[in-house]
Amino acid sequence: MSDPISVIVPARNEAQTIARVVRVLRDMAGIAEVVVIDNASTDATAAEALGAGAQVVTEKRPGMGHAVRTGIGAARHDWVMKVDADLDKFDTALFSRMVEARAPGVGLIKGAWNDPKDNMPMTRLLVRPALAGMFPGLGHLRAPNTGIYLFDKSRIAHGELVGDYAVDIDVMLRVHAAGTEVAEVDIGRIVHDARDVSHYNGMAEQIMGFFLSRQPLDLLGEVVVLAERPETVIRTALGHAARKLMSGARVTFALGEGASVDVLSEAVAPFPTARIVTLDELSGVAPAVHTARLTVIAEEGAALTAARSFAARHATALPVALWWMPGEGERLGDVSVDVAEGAQIKRAALERLNLRDEVTPREVFRVVSDVA
Repeated sequence: MSDPISVIVPARNEAQTIARVVRVLRDMAGIAEVVVIDNASTDATAAEALGAGAQVVTEKRPGMGHAVRTGIGAARHDWVMKVDADLDKFDTALFSRMVEARAPGVGLIKGAWNDPKDNMPMTRLLVRPALAGMFPGLGHLRAPNTGIYLFDKSRIAHGELVGDYAVDIDVMLRVHAAGTEVAEVDIGRIVHDARDVSHYNGMAEQIMGFFLSRQPLDLLGEVVVLAERPETVIRTALGHAARKLMSGARVTFALGEGASVDVLSEAVAPFPTARIVTLDELSGVAPAVHTARLTVIAEEGAALTAARSFAARHATALPVALWWMPGEGERLGDVSVDVAEGAQIKRAALERLNLRDEVTPREVFRVVSDVA
């Protein structure tokens, strides 16, 4: 795979090292650009990076996640390599192993390193145990929280990434939930400066908070919404669907033939894990390889009939829940889901349709007891 690569380097007060970092990265084969994100520096980091030939963008909000999000947005190419700002103790020639590991179906390559002075307490005591319980498909990774990796940004809604130290894990989980593989290659030995306990305490608090926030979102729970018209989806289920998309989960909308989907398409356009098909095309749709469970939501009538067929077809391989949409104005149901930030997307879509429906904090659905 020879697609060009953008490198992003979050940097805060790295004036002493950033010029060398940029020059080394620019000399690597396959690297089309180096983007340095000046993350609220108070020294000459930006000037040094610019003088060495990097594109420099500014992110005034301190925080690794804010810097990474800004850098990904500024990168001109889909394949993005994220590296640390201090490479003095790295054998950067080994980074080419990540480039060579790109292959069809692989969305991210983690760069695993070893440091004889670092027993990786964050990885051993927090990240790997959390992944084993929540995302066992990533259990093969030795260094799941490494900050050195290469990924295809077109796979994820990178504008939704968290703003703190958990961002590297967030990228990985989104790529995994999107249905592509996460690989890992050895990039050799790295010797870090000694870090005190307070450094790890702060990181652990942010990463634990991230995992706790992702648990109720069910990233590997895929959603399929069926209706004759997109207006029905927008009024009844878009809040829940949007929240799932914002977290990185996959959502499919299946609509009647000839339905005008402009407003719905615009609402979900920022999310690569969304897709819109016709009800007739649903028979060719399959859940992603990493999907752990399936929720099928449909309006009554032909859509519910199609939903039953789709749910029954996949119930032998996955746990499947089948819900139907209550009638217009009906507020009672068996299942009530928090739409959270999805309410903003739903409200904007309703305004585009000139509908004055009240956007409530929760959407309700009825449970269809028999899938078949």
